[in-house]
Amino acid sequence: MNAGEIAEAWALACCDTLERHDLDGHMNLISRQVQVFGLADFDVVDYNFWLKQIQEQFADGVVTSLSYYLNSVKAESDSLIKFTAMEYLTDNTGEKHENPLLVVLAKEEDGVWHAIEEKILDKEEAQAAGLIKLQ
Repeated sequence: MNAGEIAEAWALACCDTLERHDLDGHMNLISRQVQVFGLADFDVVDYNFWLKQIQEQFADGVVTSLSYYLNSVKAESDSLIKFTAMEYLTDNTGEKHENPLLVVLAKEEDGVWHAIEEKILDKEEAQAAGLIKLQ
């Protein structure tokens, strides 16, 4: 598989596991060393925070659907892929949320591609990545 196919398979697996509330499957897509940047009120979010957040969302039925538009995919090496994407999430009130993202995947020792970094891009970064147009 090439970098684009790996990124697409990862994104589809994220959507599938989230929509089915498959906690183990979803967290298997995330590295234990993950760092998430760009969330309001947090400098950096780690694996344990992500796990707790997903457990709460599954228990409360917060997320009803998730999809991604993959924009730019770049293989950094045989074991590292970076891509930008627009994440579309619908919550249980029907409200739709859009998040422009930079995602870094790493093929770890278990042979599985895990997200090791995710950054929610600000408007200027999203525009530079070609995800949004500022008006």
